[in-house]
Amino acid sequence: MRRPFIASSPEFDHLAGTTPFRDVIAVRVRAQPEAIFASLRAVTLEDMKLAWLLGEIRYLPMRLRRQLPPSLPRTPFLDTLIRNGTLILSDRSPLELITGSAGRLHAIDQRPVRFTSRDEFDRFAEPGFEKLFMSVRLQPADGTGEWWLVLEHATCALSDDAAAEFVRYWRIVKRLGAFATRQLLGAVAARAEQAVDVTSDHYPAAQRL
Repeated sequence: MRRPFIASSPEFDHLAGTTPFRDVIAVRVRAQPEAIFASLRAVTLEDMKLAWLLGEIRYLPMRLRRQLPPSLPRTPFLDTLIRNGTLILSDRSPLELITGSAGRLHAIDQRPVRFTSRDEFDRFAEPGFEKLFMSVRLQPADGTGEWWLVLEHATCALSDDAAAEFVRYWRIVKRLGAFATRQLLGAVAARAEQAVDVTSDHYPAAQRL
C-alpha cells in the first residue's frame, strides 16, 4: 500500500530545524483520539516484544555499567522514557505529544542527560551531544472513524563533530529504528482497537502500512 501524505507539525518542525536525521512512520487506526492516546500512555514493552529485544541488545553495555536501570516490561513505555530523562515538551493530547531528550546518541554508552526543566533543556548545547525530538500525533484518514497515528523523530547534532559521528550511526540505526517504531505504533493501535472491540463487536480492525 502506498504511503499516504502525512501533514507536518509546525511546532515539531520549529524544534527539529533543518536536521537531515529525520524519519516518520504511520499506522492506520480505527478508534477515537482519546482511546488512541490512552493506549499510547498505557502501552508497555511486553506489548512490543521484538522492539523490546532490540532495545535490550542496544542498551546492554549501559546496563552492564549500571548507567541505565533495568527495563520494566510491565511499566508503561512512556513512563519509562520519562524516568530515563525524556521531557514532555508539548502535550496537546489527544492530538499531539512532543518529547525531547539529549545524549551522545551515537556512542555505546549514550550518556543520557537528565534535565530538571524545559528551560534547562532548551539551553543545553554541549558539543559532541545530540538532541532527539519525537512527535506522536493524529491525522484524520479517509475512512470514517479512522486516524493516522504518526510518529516523527528528528535528531539534532549540537556540533560538527557530533554530526560526523552520528551520520555513521544513522546509516545503521534508521532502519532498525523504523522497525521498532512500527512495533510501538502497532501495539498502541492494537490496544486502542481492542478497547473499541469490547464495546462493539462489529467494528472492523484497522488497516496498517
